[in-house]
Amino acid sequence: MPLNINQLLDKITTPISFGEAKPYQVKRYFKIFINFNFIAGFFYAFYFYLISPKPSQMFERRLWAFECWAILSFYGIFIYLFYLEKSALENQGLYRFSQIQAKELIDAPVKQVEEWLRSLESNPEKYQFDTHQGVRVLSGKLSKVGAVFATKEKFLGMMMELKFQVVKVSKSEFEFVLISLGWLKKLGVRGKFVLVPVAVDQTVLQLIVFNKMDGFGKRIMAMMLLYLSPVRFLVARQIGKEVRLVKREVEKEH
Repeated sequence: MPLNINQLLDKITTPISFGEAKPYQVKRYFKIFINFNFIAGFFYAFYFYLISPKPSQMFERRLWAFECWAILSFYGIFIYLFYLEKSALENQGLYRFSQIQAKELIDAPVKQVEEWLRSLESNPEKYQFDTHQGVRVLSGKLSKVGAVFATKEKFLGMMMELKFQVVKVSKSEFEFVLISLGWLKKLGVRGKFVLVPVAVDQTVLQLIVFNKMDGFGKRIMAMMLLYLSPVRFLVARQIGKEVRLVKREVEKEH
């Protein structure tokens, strides 16, 4: 049996085909390269800015500072264009940039998904996985506005207890606001589950994390802390696990 070198290299090195390149793969790796290039360039310039002595090399120091500023400016434009394109492809506004989303297509009617989510009030242990220890109701009922519940979630190996208050309940949405951890509370962090029926036996479940703040300066600060930092990756990974858990459990009972 002849050995196919292209298939072997594909399996042990990279998903990009060594034969005919797939456009989405080329685009993905180009974006990774651009991100790495900007970040590496910034740290390179910032390092030489720090080690340049102020008295004797003030002009060079200012040039390094200017280079840092230029790199960050172009990087900001790149991020803006990336999310502008993504929003256009998904027929959504640019506001999507200030949200963290996870969604799954569940092979079950919307009513069954609703019933499973409501069952967490009496069986909170069902909402557990390796980095989430379930839901604990502190006051009220999860199906009522004003209810308070807590979760214990693990980020970077550290367990955090988070408290939330229910602010909106309808057939298709369940919205809550974070009320613990002072600095996160000040950012107005919120989350919501959205159920979208797409067929008789299919439902799209969305879990969206966003924030509401008054004042331009506060919104910029929230954007830097939540959406332009590693926090975005940590939250996206966590809520991705949550919607996959719901999909798996609902389909198991379907």
